[in-house]
Amino acid sequence: MSLFRRRPRVHVPFDEGCHAAEAPALQRGIVQALGHDARAGRLVPAELEVVRGREGRLALVWRQAFVGFVPADRVGELRGRLDALDRRAVALVPGAVLPMPAPAAPDAPWRVWIGPVPDAIPPVPEGLDTLAVPERTILGVPVSKLRAPG
Repeated sequence: MSLFRRRPRVHVPFDEGCHAAEAPALQRGIVQALGHDARAGRLVPAELEVVRGREGRLALVWRQAFVGFVPADRVGELRGRLDALDRRAVALVPGAVLPMPAPAAPDAPWRVWIGPVPDAIPPVPEGLDTLAVPERTILGVPVSKLRAPG
């Protein structure tokens, strides 16, 4: 057994693409992972790592940041393929990070697409995002409390 051996990377087929859940709540992580690509305001190809989470959820990691979750209606399909893999394997799916709506405004929210990218991205389904958007803070203090009354 080698301590420094890399975990095997396995590409998992995900034939029909979909939007990742909870993008509005994870905007800070998505923009951090984008880095300088955020300024371009266009689709960025991504190789997403699928990580098993609590309560049967599957989280998506890109550039060492959590950027979304596999939608509940697609978890079963992907979980079956993950269970067939070695537990040590890093499961990867193709995807993309894109501003919505396209063409992007400077402050457009970013979405994560899981699977092959179609020519026309469909709209985000209703009810996909359930987590509340966190309040902006500076050193843990909400920005709304830092503003002068008036």
